[in-house]
Amino acid sequence: MSQPHRSICLELSPPYLVDGAPARFQSLWLLARLYYAGQYEDGVLPAAALRLRFPGNHAIRMLVSRAFADFARWGVEAGWGPPEPTPVALLNPAGRSRGPFWLPAASHQRLSLLVNGRPAERGELERFLGLRPEAPAADGSPLDELMQDLDYWSQLTQAMRDERDGRGRLAGRQAAAAFHAASETAHNDFQHALALVKESLAWRRSAQLDDSRMALKKLGRALAGSRFDSAQPTFAAMARIAEAWDCYARGEAPAAEACLAQLHASPELQPVFRYNPRVRFECLNLSALLHKQAALGDGSPKRAQAALQALAGALEAAYEADSIDSAQHVAANIGWCLWLFWQQRLIDGERAQATETMQRQAIRWLGLSEWICDRFGGGNGSAWNTVFLLRIARGNCSTALHPTLRGFRAQRPLPPAQLERILRLSPPPFSAAKGDSGWAMLAALTLEEHDQARLPLTPLQLANLLLETLWFQAWEQGVSHEACGSAARLLQLLPQLRRNERSFFRAELAALPQELLEI
Repeated sequence: MSQPHRSICLELSPPYLVDGAPARFQSLWLLARLYYAGQYEDGVLPAAALRLRFPGNHAIRMLVSRAFADFARWGVEAGWGPPEPTPVALLNPAGRSRGPFWLPAASHQRLSLLVNGRPAERGELERFLGLRPEAPAADGSPLDELMQDLDYWSQLTQAMRDERDGRGRLAGRQAAAAFHAASETAHNDFQHALALVKESLAWRRSAQLDDSRMALKKLGRALAGSRFDSAQPTFAAMARIAEAWDCYARGEAPAAEACLAQLHASPELQPVFRYNPRVRFECLNLSALLHKQAALGDGSPKRAQAALQALAGALEAAYEADSIDSAQHVAANIGWCLWLFWQQRLIDGERAQATETMQRQAIRWLGLSEWICDRFGGGNGSAWNTVFLLRIARGNCSTALHPTLRGFRAQRPLPPAQLERILRLSPPPFSAAKGDSGWAMLAALTLEEHDQARLPLTPLQLANLLLETLWFQAWEQGVSHEACGSAARLLQLLPQLRRNERSFFRAELAALPQELLEI
């Protein structure tokens, strides 16, 4: 129900607000445009103006429907069709999206348009609506703008330092929060979008998917209202990739592939993919994961080859962009994919390569990833590197159900003494000098990093690390106190995992001596 005596404040500077609450940009734009039509034009806005302002939005009907739903929530009445004395409440919603649109006088009088908290001037309103290009800076204003931006760049620099210190692991949440703080001090669309892109990706790296999705929605509003034409394609591409990552994280692979396909199909965004190595890396890295998922699900050698080709391109892009963190991630992905695809006969289907040969090839890539972490201050590197290394090292062992303890311990995984010769890197990662005297010790050291909060792990990462710790403790020690403790801890963790993840671990546990699970 409308409240005729209450003023409604529209903040036209990012982050866009209506009465202090976040507002959808398209809805805010339409309401401000209706205000402008009533204040400076004939009061009527044709539907063609919407299509002109949002040419990439094919569902104008949905845009209008959402906007009028927002108007109702804000307590604003807007009309459609030829202006008549008929009350808005009696208008027929059928065909509303065909317009034209208009504001009743009472609604127009209640709107208060602001820019950075002060009343908007006509020129500022026109620039917000896209009716006037950005005005050149007045004499003396560049210095004022530079000093005004100093806080933002300081905040952004601190966030980047936090992220580098944490390498996406130790301070992932801290880095994301710092990027959020930077976005709050932004003074223009470019700054706002830059911080939001980094915030969304930082939240995703720290496995905070809801926070990542919230930052992504804010980014969409910032991009929709941006007026920095030369930079917009880059941010639009990153927003599309971030949206694709969000879909992938929720298990919606077709939607993620559709997002990337839209990026490749867009004449505006194709050059960004070609000439911006950071964008190219993110796109190819995610494409590789999507191809890998499809290859393993459908048993498709063609998708497996596509995954390896995408990973090779992603590695090139990572080094081209001087992103060493990206390089270590993609090196680990190459090693793990080589092993998985070989196991599933998606590559080397004729088995020209011996098991030990493929183990060495895959481990060399994992070693490169860990070596990069060591050389560039990543501490003990990635927990996934440890998990993948240990799983490949026992990849030639039996997976028969319910083995006897004696038969289980008679197996011969890859000897850890061969690791330095396989990796051929100096100083060698996973070395005895770091305390990694055996496979079980390597697993235990990484687990200790998590338990002491130096390497925070997600439940899925922790479950995988516990499984490898348990396997090698049982193989080296038998039914020891440590092995039984790892088994109990893994069983307690399973309810926190997804159903398909729980199925995997139960199958793996069934291939271990049952004495471990009965104590």
